[in-house]
Amino acid sequence: MNKFTETQYKEHRHKAEGARLALEQDLISTGGEGVLLTKERDAVLALRPIDLLQQLRGGQLSAVTVLQAYQAKAIQLSRRTNCITEFIPDALERAQALDSFECEQRKPLHGLPVSVKDNIAVQGMDTTLGLLKRVNNPEQDDADVIKIIKKLGAIPFVKTNLSQIALTPGCSNPLWGETIHPLNPQRSSGGSSGGEGALIAGGGSVFGLGSDIAGSVRLPSNWCGIVGLKPTSTRISNRGVTNIPGPIGIFGTVGMLFEDAEICNEVTKAIFSENFHEHKADVPPLPWNDALHLSRKPLRIGVLDSSLLFPVTPGVQRALDEASSAFIKLGFEVVPYSLPSLTEGLDIYTQLIMGDKGELTTSLLEGEIVDDGLSWYREFATVLPHDVDAAKPKLRRLFGDLAVKHSLGTLETVSDLWKKMIDRSSFSDCFLKTWKASGLDLLMSPVSPCPAPQPQYIGKLTSGLVFTMLFNLLDYPSMAVPITWQSRQDDENIQHLKVTDYIHEVIKEIGSHAAGLPLGVQLTALPYSEEVLCRATAQLSQVVNYKLRP
Repeated sequence: MNKFTETQYKEHRHKAEGARLALEQDLISTGGEGVLLTKERDAVLALRPIDLLQQLRGGQLSAVTVLQAYQAKAIQLSRRTNCITEFIPDALERAQALDSFECEQRKPLHGLPVSVKDNIAVQGMDTTLGLLKRVNNPEQDDADVIKIIKKLGAIPFVKTNLSQIALTPGCSNPLWGETIHPLNPQRSSGGSSGGEGALIAGGGSVFGLGSDIAGSVRLPSNWCGIVGLKPTSTRISNRGVTNIPGPIGIFGTVGMLFEDAEICNEVTKAIFSENFHEHKADVPPLPWNDALHLSRKPLRIGVLDSSLLFPVTPGVQRALDEASSAFIKLGFEVVPYSLPSLTEGLDIYTQLIMGDKGELTTSLLEGEIVDDGLSWYREFATVLPHDVDAAKPKLRRLFGDLAVKHSLGTLETVSDLWKKMIDRSSFSDCFLKTWKASGLDLLMSPVSPCPAPQPQYIGKLTSGLVFTMLFNLLDYPSMAVPITWQSRQDDENIQHLKVTDYIHEVIKEIGSHAAGLPLGVQLTALPYSEEVLCRATAQLSQVVNYKLRP
């Protein structure tokens, strides 16, 4: 039985909306034109992110002016998409202080407004996870990554929406509501960092912080048409990021989302040039390697055969083909790459993520209204090993054969968990051996088998997200890179997609009537090779010339 009522959730949203309205009135008053988005603010928002940062560092723009422009845009955009939760109160004070700095005192990210996913701690603010029980429990300290970006001169200015307990690829919860796609209100922004995806794609931020345990940065980046980086988990400190504790053998991490590749390179270099080892002992003191980043050595890129498990839509395949052609134009070598044990990776991931049979999530959700997006996880995770056979018929009807085959946990004891960790180690060794034997620098794959889905398909699509889950299991850094847009021809070609399972039907339905939605690829490198990822992303982006906003 729910402890909290819908009225209590609405009361909290109303309180947050009141604070937002007060800020809006203040912005209208200080703008001098009687409107929220003044001509000056529109001019700031029209700047390329890299030019914005350079003008902040050079003193041509004030931090206060830029902050207020992005606050105004975030308010306007959230009316349509519901992407933000709360504004960070001390942002203006911080901007005013930064404006007093001489140019030679200014740090690499001086005055840059940064959006922050709800589950990343900001001192004095709640970290709710979409749960009413976590309201009015302000954080006593900043997350380590917030400390680092502040040290670099950035201004955290707003918190963004997420899926309830940050565990599904959608972006809705009973506390803050549902975030929708900035380009198509019938589609999801993705998740769990979906507030970030919608805000950045809609022009309300150029750089945001998220988290990623199964694709939670890369999926909304891909579906909204922006750049998203999941780094090696120990390249950055995760202290102060609230995720589901554990699971053992799966590596969640802070992730970063960007408007484009240029600002991605600039910000990532600045952040990874800082010493996270001073904040967390298990983060190695590994500085940014500029020689690796600036190298002109031609890269060898493997293209993963995605047909081994889940077919991709014609549009996603076209994005892969266009990215391959772009790399060839750059003088890179592009080769096919097959991984026969892809399903083994999915099975290991599933066993580990379901290892506690949903006990922790059940305790977190106790007394709360549970979001529909969690239905997939709750249906599968709570099936005990001795009940698996009895549960299969119902789950098969709801989710299809492939999901049932690869999504039911069977671990019962600690010994089972240890054995599965040995399986994980063997899989990781095999993956690296195959990679090395192929002489790869990067691996290219889909981010997901389809463009942004309709919200009702979020749970049903989850088991098809093996392309992102795989690299949380292996702890390899991955980047979502936008390439093109779904065309009307892609819509027509989807009718020829081969369907042999219910999830294929879901993918086909999602890929229909999707013209105008972004399509992209995932680039993956060996651990601690983020410099190679950033280099390749920048070069690829220059050739494909994808424009988020024409």
